[in-house]
Amino acid sequence: MKRLIALLLLCLFVACVPTPDGDFVVNKADGTLEEIIHAPSESADPQTWTIEPSASPANEPLPTDLPMQTIAWTDSFSVAAAMDRLDVTVDASVQVPESETAPVYRFTFAPPDSARASALVSLFFGDSRVFLADRTKTKSFYKAEMERIVSEKERETDERNREEWDRLLQQASQAYADAPEDVSPVSWDGGFEGAFDLMAENGDGTYRYLSANERSILYTDAVETPNTVPGRNPKLAPETQEERDACDLAVRVLEALHIDAELAALYPTDAMVRAFGTRAVDGYYLYFYPKYGGLPATLDASSHTFHGFDNAKEAAGGSDSDDYSAPFEPETIEFLISNGAIVRFRYMRPSRILRTENEAAQLLPFSRIQELFGSYIGKTTFVQKGEPLTLHVHTVRLTMQRCPIENNAAEFYLLPAWEFLASVDSGNASADASLKNVVVLRINALDGSIMR
Repeated sequence: MKRLIALLLLCLFVACVPTPDGDFVVNKADGTLEEIIHAPSESADPQTWTIEPSASPANEPLPTDLPMQTIAWTDSFSVAAAMDRLDVTVDASVQVPESETAPVYRFTFAPPDSARASALVSLFFGDSRVFLADRTKTKSFYKAEMERIVSEKERETDERNREEWDRLLQQASQAYADAPEDVSPVSWDGGFEGAFDLMAENGDGTYRYLSANERSILYTDAVETPNTVPGRNPKLAPETQEERDACDLAVRVLEALHIDAELAALYPTDAMVRAFGTRAVDGYYLYFYPKYGGLPATLDASSHTFHGFDNAKEAAGGSDSDDYSAPFEPETIEFLISNGAIVRFRYMRPSRILRTENEAAQLLPFSRIQELFGSYIGKTTFVQKGEPLTLHVHTVRLTMQRCPIENNAAEFYLLPAWEFLASVDSGNASADASLKNVVVLRINALDGSIMR
């Protein structure tokens, strides 16, 4: 019996409408959410929620972290789901805002400003000479490549693999013949014009690279990108000393760049199916959530989501089509750390707060969120016939999620939403091993709609 786990890596869209007591509906873009976003809260001074420009740089803490109170939530129930039954247990300590209000922001993607760009160069290049990036490979590079290939071939016992090394040696030899003898790097003048692409010497003929634009900030420690991917079984917190050291190094980098963020997940690295002539790196991938207003913006590439099994979804009439949705690239902060050094740092889609839409938007009571969770979870999790599924919800947290603004592709709302993490028990131990910390539902904290 074949099961395909639907681990959708953030191919999610946002649904934003008030939710009736019965079924949930997809956003119809009727302006209701806009009214909720801009309405003063029942407890707020009107002067505190007027729209004001934000002078804070991207990802700097905006207001003080929200005062929270802890609520213990334990529950157990069963609901119909797709073609069978879904069993749910909840055992979580939930941090709920004392004032039942939270901020809503308008934000956009933006390259780093000159202050952050300067900090990036100082952090990753130090006192090294800095040049405009040129990734042209010289004869010396291909000579070293041929020497390495010959060495690898000599250790190879499989004849088919030896033939592959011969083919790579021929390719490197041809590249050597066409490569320039030398490339004189062009010194950087120290100026920033939004985007930049720079390199600094390592001292052994290789370079470290740093580039930034409105789509990403990327640092790599060498010419070649390691042939390495995150492994399975992510951890929400470090457990070994080596893992703690890797996290501490990443945190120091974020603090130096004035990026407010928290650890999302840590993965031991896995080498991909190794292509000949590439290298793999043993270490850790670390993902961080950027934080806005003290709350993590969790909709990123490290948030694995679980909706059930593929054919159960199809049989139940599940659809990924929304009436009003706007896809966007996720904002992600990623480190690859090996042997106490940063191999790669990547910040995809760095963002900038444009203004505060409402400093104290009224949240639905958490008791209502609990009711909605019980109502929704059976309708959004798909279960195979004859194979009931169990979700063990262990983490419930208030986060910030993106919501599209109608007729505005360049800007988004960032608004509060409740996120539910669970471990999945399907009876298949190998499948469940990678389903320990998956997002099973997100609920808009302002209007009670599902966010996906």
